Amino acid sequence: MTDAGLAELAPWRVTYPSGEYELAGYLFRPQQPEGAGLLPAVVVNHGSGGLGPRLRGVAEALNRLGYVALLAVRRGYNANPGPNWRSIVTAPFPSEEYGRQLAAALPQENDDVIAAAAWLARQPGVDGNRLAVMGVSFGGIMTTLALARPHPFRAGVNFAGAAMNWDRVAAARALMLDAVRRVDVPLFLIQALNDYSIQPTYALGAELARLGKPHEARIYAAHGTTHQDGHGLFVTGIDTWLDDVGRFLARWG
Repeated sequence: MTDAGLAELAPWRVTYPSGEYELAGYLFRPQQPEGAGLLPAVVVNHGSGGLGPRLRGVAEALNRLGYVALLAVRRGYNANPGPNWRSIVTAPFPSEEYGRQLAAALPQENDDVIAAAAWLARQPGVDGNRLAVMGVSFGGIMTTLALARPHPFRAGVNFAGAAMNWDRVAAARALMLDAVRRVDVPLFLIQALNDYSIQPTYALGAELARLGKPHEARIYAAHGTTHQDGHGLFVTGIDTWLDDVGRFLARWG
């Protein structure tokens, strides 16, 4: 079953197993001569609304840097099997019960990130020892949670993870702070100044610094004019962050 909204990505569609589910993904490879060596790869995590076709631009930007990119679609999104988080988190936002439900649902969904990485590492032409992970919004949360559990990644990039929940959902703050305390590879935190809240970058960066863990934290100038514009830096501001992310991944990933 495919999602009509992603019809333009059909040539790159693949599937990967995660527990009982067979999930969709979209695999983008750089152009390279036949017989070239193995390439590093990145799992790219979409936000809470699912994968949109504009994420193709992120994948192709990573290809230009020499990375294979997997746009992995998690359970319950874009016609994938399994429960979507909104069917689990039913309490009103931003109640305490909402926070408890969210903190319980996200680690389950995170299993799909680890499964995507395991699948990606086995693909022809991919160096399974040089994997990185990145994502935006919920995908930034997914990225950070993945690095706080047994994983195959060498580095991660969190764009605006929890920015829409941070100021009003204590459980989201606690979940993310607990995760960065267990992160064991370098993490790059990125936001635009006009995101919904830039406190995640400040707070998570401060905790990583307190613990002496290798990381970078960068807040770019305002992107667009609204909070949503700023939150969308990952997709609509690729030229702003690509050089910095490329340098970070080249060093660590």
